[in-house]
Amino acid sequence: MKRTLLYAYEEKALPNWLQACDNDAEVLKSLAELGHNAANGQLLMIQIGREVQIEQINKLCQLNFDILALSNTPTDSEGLKLFQLGIKGYLNTYSTIDRIKQAIDTIKSGNVWLGQSLMQSMFAAMQPAKQANDNWKNLLTVRELATAELVLESLSNKQIAKQLNITERTVKAHLHNIFQKLEVSDRLALALKIKNW
Repeated sequence: MKRTLLYAYEEKALPNWLQACDNDAEVLKSLAELGHNAANGQLLMIQIGREVQIEQINKLCQLNFDILALSNTPTDSEGLKLFQLGIKGYLNTYSTIDRIKQAIDTIKSGNVWLGQSLMQSMFAAMQPAKQANDNWKNLLTVRELATAELVLESLSNKQIAKQLNITERTVKAHLHNIFQKLEVSDRLALALKIKNW
């Protein structure tokens, strides 16, 4: 199993990162330690900002690192730029251990991690297909359709459950069925597929 690589120019960020990695981490003193070899999907948690700029992230993405970028002042515009380059996740540098762990687990399972605000910005930036095709709706039950439409509004499972007057467990079951029927793996892939159906 590949080790998670960590690079932060502020050492005070590292304790939470290390705890979230479950002893599966190597702290880098500089980015030069990465060399120029392809990473083959190795996870790199990297603090962006003062010492690490977007151009460096672009080069690291081209080397095939799965990058979890962490910023002291994350913004939707910065996040959108970074995701366009190919990062896999974007968080506040000082996020909680649990949130960092969720992001790591999500990325290691082959998905992307982004916050609700950034997801809303991505959905808003997507251009729908020139001729909207709603055939995907025919594949879903009434409740699955209602759930999918609320996902497109960037509602959380808890908010969807409240709005549809069902349990969060039922929302998860609907999402599982939706993902299976539309052949996607997560909310972002679902939104992309629906918007470009």
